[in-house]
Amino acid sequence: MYESHLIDATTCTKCELCVKICPAGIIEKTENTCISFRKDRIDICIACGHCMAMCETKSIKIKGISYETNFKDIPAIPINHQQLMDFLMTRRSVRIFQNKPVPRELIDKILEVISTAPFGVSPDNVEITVVSGKSLIENAVPEMSKIYMQLGKVIKIPVLGWLIRRNMPRETSNTLMNFIVPHIEKGHYSNAGNADDIARNAPALFIFHAPKGAEEHTVDAHIYLTYALLAAHSLGLGATAIGLIGPAINQSKWLRTMFQIPAGNEVVETMILGYPKLKFKHAIVRPRNKVVYIS
Repeated sequence: MYESHLIDATTCTKCELCVKICPAGIIEKTENTCISFRKDRIDICIACGHCMAMCETKSIKIKGISYETNFKDIPAIPINHQQLMDFLMTRRSVRIFQNKPVPRELIDKILEVISTAPFGVSPDNVEITVVSGKSLIENAVPEMSKIYMQLGKVIKIPVLGWLIRRNMPRETSNTLMNFIVPHIEKGHYSNAGNADDIARNAPALFIFHAPKGAEEHTVDAHIYLTYALLAAHSLGLGATAIGLIGPAINQSKWLRTMFQIPAGNEVVETMILGYPKLKFKHAIVRPRNKVVYIS
């Protein structure tokens, strides 16, 4: 009968690297010097794959992941610090796009990069919806605009506005009052004259969403978004994270249906995507001055 966690004793070299690398202490060396999984700890295994990635003889088997599907040889020469800095210096948030669709093969390459991202508890807690039809995004923008225009009016009603803000996390409330509302008051997000200050006329959209109670899904969505932004740049595409789209989708049954967000899921992050229409002439650096060294 197949067990979920096995170590092939005929090929295991007993190097103990899997014992050392397991973050949950699930693998041990027994008194007879065999390397094996602790049955009393298997239930806390999150299938991170560290042990399998460390095993030179590929002697470890864990249900749900395999050497054939989930592992590749590590490149011999990774990029160095300066190469990484040069790459990051050329990336900017892009909000002005060419009227040109993003090919499926490039979207698949972005998803391939996300597949290498670390995760908290389960790599599948976060679901990704890719919208590659510009017309679908264009049809959604007026509804998003309507939501924000109504919010701009309601938030000014003394008692009602206070109640709305009270039920928000302080970060969300501050973002609303210090950023979003001032923009609404200046006419942003109104969709007047079909101006799109929300999705920015992007030809493609990534939506990162998850069941509301899923473990670590918020942090994981942020990580996946970061990988997606860098992947898009490596492919000659422009992208930016848009904080306006997710809350609008979460508030609208019509938008949730349009973007096929499962019942019970919440949108955590969204990323607009396309070919940049303009090219930056200078890189921007923002030194992090609020750093404290403790030794």
